[in-house]
Amino acid sequence: TIEEGQAVRRGAVIARIEARPLQDALLSSQSAVRSAEQSLAVAEREAERTASLVKGGALAERDVEFARSAVAGSQAQLADARARLASVRQQLEDAVVTAPISGVVSGRPVNAGDVVSPGTPLATIIDLSEMWLEASVQSEALAALKTETPVDFQVRGYPGQTFDGHIERVSPSANPVTRQVAIFVHVPNTRGRLVAGLFAEGRVTSERRQAIVVPATAIDTTGQRPRVLRLRDGKAERVPVEVGI
Repeated sequence: TIEEGQAVRRGAVIARIEARPLQDALLSSQSAVRSAEQSLAVAEREAERTASLVKGGALAERDVEFARSAVAGSQAQLADARARLASVRQQLEDAVVTAPISGVVSGRPVNAGDVVSPGTPLATIIDLSEMWLEASVQSEALAALKTETPVDFQVRGYPGQTFDGHIERVSPSANPVTRQVAIFVHVPNTRGRLVAGLFAEGRVTSERRQAIVVPATAIDTTGQRPRVLRLRDGKAERVPVEVGI
């Protein structure tokens, strides 16, 4: 029995559906196939005997046609019995449910003894090795939204940690209410640090530069040129600066 939070591998059995009626149907189908095989064998021997008698003049030609028709009917019955047997076997195989992917069980809405029908969810498995961040960006930043552009973000619940990804897709239309554009960021999660469903906030790295950084409040913009105070030899002096990005 799988439990929520348990890691599973692709192909692992996650549920077994009780199928006693199918087991009875399997035995019945196997018996029907054997009976059809025997009927076909009898019909083929009868056709051979009839052909020999017709060749010797003991029977009319139409008797051969009747014998051949009986063989064809037996062949059709055998094919039908084999098809029913294959269908029952497939249903029995479907009664053993296996994990379609490797991942972690995030939900198991059913328990042993529950009655299920086709379409009933048995378990939810999430592949945490690769995740997606769906975010919204102001339409003014459309020029910077290109595939493979780096994105760094923080996630609630992981204080002080920064995660990286890159833009994989950009929505072709903006939200009619907010006028923001959705982006889809591919996030490698090979170590399994992240869990799904959390809120995140980050930024798209549209441009990278190396520069000296100071607080905005340290820049004096009252003069003709921006200036900052610099300490040299124990004395403060005003130095003009070039303001970058």
